Amino acid sequence: MADRSRNGVVPALGSDWGGLSPHLIATFFAVKKGVSDNKRTIRWERDLDQPEVFAPLTDGNAETTLNWQSPFENVGPDQKFSSFSALVQAGGFTSLIASLQALMPKGSLDGVAKIAKDLEGRSNFTKLNSTQVFTGMAPIKISVTAHFRAMKDAKAEVRDPMDQLVAWALPKSIAQDGVAVQALGGSSGVFASEVPQIIGMKYADMLWAPIVIESIPYPLTGPRDRNGTLTHSAMPLQLATLTGLDNKTDWAGMRASRNFANYRH
Repeated sequence: MADRSRNGVVPALGSDWGGLSPHLIATFFAVKKGVSDNKRTIRWERDLDQPEVFAPLTDGNAETTLNWQSPFENVGPDQKFSSFSALVQAGGFTSLIASLQALMPKGSLDGVAKIAKDLEGRSNFTKLNSTQVFTGMAPIKISVTAHFRAMKDAKAEVRDPMDQLVAWALPKSIAQDGVAVQALGGSSGVFASEVPQIIGMKYADMLWAPIVIESIPYPLTGPRDRNGTLTHSAMPLQLATLTGLDNKTDWAGMRASRNFANYRH
């Protein structure tokens, strides 16, 4: 299974998992920007010139972090007069007025005393100044562990797919010279290095694309064959969507893999 294409187009790298349900096996593939059918908008499509990697996953979850803040939380007397506000609420100000009344003409502080008494046990906290507002979101973080094992060929079934994932995670190229030297070659010289590959992942009923590899620990120890090649390995992956996602198009769209150009499974 490791030496043939699963989609009929590009080489497939991975292990033979026998009768394991295909819904439990993830497919990783390179993506690139293409032009939609109407040739007016840009969309992501599968890069059929690059191989795919397939592996069963465990420990998978997608974490969405949404930024909600309460900007009116400190609007009110508490912001500048926190001690005074606490004193009024706790009834301490009433005691203070009572002490002052002994030193002042009779009845001169009655109005103030009544106000202080009425404010006991009250707060300036309201639903308005506790209302949260949405300020944005980070890309969704995806954590999975991909598994590889060798049934016949450790290089083809374990090392090659793991190396391909690392190749996608690393920058395509990094220029040797500094920015000053590169600038002599024009604008393209300043930006001479190439960023890592943008990829996609199909798993069960979800299609995640475009995504990036943020972290990819490469296991150095484990069972090996006579050539020193790993025969079994679990590779943790920290992935992330390229942008924040919305509900209307992105989240709903990942359930419809037919909308993704050049995707065949």
